[in-house]
Amino acid sequence: MKNGLDYLASVVRHLDENESGVTPSDVKYAVLHLQAAVDVLFKTRLLAEHWSLVFTNPGDASRKALEDATLKSVTPEQAIIRLQNIVGVEISEKEVKALKKLTADRNKLQHFGFTDNARAVEARAGKVLDFLIRFIDTELQPYLEPADRVGTERELTDLREGLGNINPTSSSG
Repeated sequence: MKNGLDYLASVVRHLDENESGVTPSDVKYAVLHLQAAVDVLFKTRLLAEHWSLVFTNPGDASRKALEDATLKSVTPEQAIIRLQNIVGVEISEKEVKALKKLTADRNKLQHFGFTDNARAVEARAGKVLDFLIRFIDTELQPYLEPADRVGTERELTDLREGLGNINPTSSSG
């Protein structure tokens, strides 16, 4: 969970209009870190449900592979399906579309650099960022120990404040 929050803080820093003008490089790293946050946070929720759900094939799951971090883990698409169908997380079709587009943007940016308008990519990233903050509130916070919940809520408050400094076209608030 902590890694996911760190990635989200990086996203907000890269997209913060008050820090400086947001450059294509800032958007690139925001998208890369946002995809990493999605992966970490989705796997955190799957682990809370059952540890085998983070494996590509739960039938091949072993505690040793999990503990050694040698497992082949779920893709973002598999994680979405498991979160919806097994865990019961409500993810709207619009949110699924935004998450899939983020994965596509990340792949393009990582392998080919910018191929789309930076503002359009930033706007799509903002939608996923909004979704993830709600996801943390509803799907992860309830599984935290009270002391961890307080620290997480503090970090979420900072993230929400940072969202106010992101171009309004990139986030709904």
